[in-house]
Amino acid sequence: MNSIFRNSEVSLTRDLHANLAELSAGYSAGKIFLLFDENTWKHCWPLVEGFRQIPHENLLVLASGEEQKNIEQVMRVWDYFGGRGIDRSSLIINVGGGMLTDLGGFAAGTLKRGMPFINIPTTLLAMVDASVGGKSGINFRGLKNEVGTIRQPLHVLLYLPFLKTLDKENLLSGYAEMLKAGLIADASLWNDLMEFDLSRYDEEAMGRLIWRSIEIKKEIVDSDPEEKGLRKSLNFGHTIGHAFESESLHAGNPVPHGYAVAWGMIAEAALSVEKLGLAVESLRVMRDEIHRLYGRPPEGFREAGQLIPWMKFDKKNTDHRINFTLLEQIGKCRINCTATEEEIIRCCRDA
Repeated sequence: MNSIFRNSEVSLTRDLHANLAELSAGYSAGKIFLLFDENTWKHCWPLVEGFRQIPHENLLVLASGEEQKNIEQVMRVWDYFGGRGIDRSSLIINVGGGMLTDLGGFAAGTLKRGMPFINIPTTLLAMVDASVGGKSGINFRGLKNEVGTIRQPLHVLLYLPFLKTLDKENLLSGYAEMLKAGLIADASLWNDLMEFDLSRYDEEAMGRLIWRSIEIKKEIVDSDPEEKGLRKSLNFGHTIGHAFESESLHAGNPVPHGYAVAWGMIAEAALSVEKLGLAVESLRVMRDEIHRLYGRPPEGFREAGQLIPWMKFDKKNTDHRINFTLLEQIGKCRINCTATEEEIIRCCRDA
């Protein structure tokens, strides 16, 4: 393959058509089904079109937005592809951001007890967060990713020109997951990300940073595929971040995932100072950098009492205790930490 970086699961490619043609070579064109959302259909289909002569009726375009990540849209995928003769000798290709690859992976993993699928993430968030680990799912009853599966795609193809279709908010949303990778496992990556200038986008340098972030996640996932231990480290910033994301979605004013996680990382770093002795200077550096990139969190985040009920539904919890991954130092974390509601509220105010 004409890949810049590659492992058994993911390729960062220079030639999307050649890679797609090779990966789909074992499937007839009529057995290949493609799933898009409205944004990726508009901006990314022109970069995908032509690798095979796929029948137009094998393409399905869903509405965009996190609010579409629900069982009704999954049923639409099942119904549409099922009505066009999809079977277990078929291939599904999901082209989109995290919402689309989450939903598409879940639909593929459950249709006919599991269909082969390829993910082509088109946002930075999907490239660094959804490209490794095999997690897929949908939101249910207002809870983020409450229903889902862990099923590996045949392959994930990363194509950096897709990032040129993104606005600054979408780039920053993905950048937060890269910052997280450095904070939990690689202080040198964190330092490189602080020095990287997103406003002067350098594709080659960005490719290296993306791949380092993916390697960190892959190493963690490979050591703990079922999230019994070390994989929980990937949840740093997400206990509070997901709660704020769920609350904002419920209130009809959705906040981008990466922004919620970025602010969640500040709050959970403040909690780390209290619980694990993280250096106050490390918290200050983190807070300054995240405020510079994402601004200060809104008042709804700082008044965290309304977030506690969402945290109580978090999948990571055990024995009715809210579970956190916290930092011992930049580049080193500890899983299975707990905190009182008063401590959580206080640390959200510190964000």
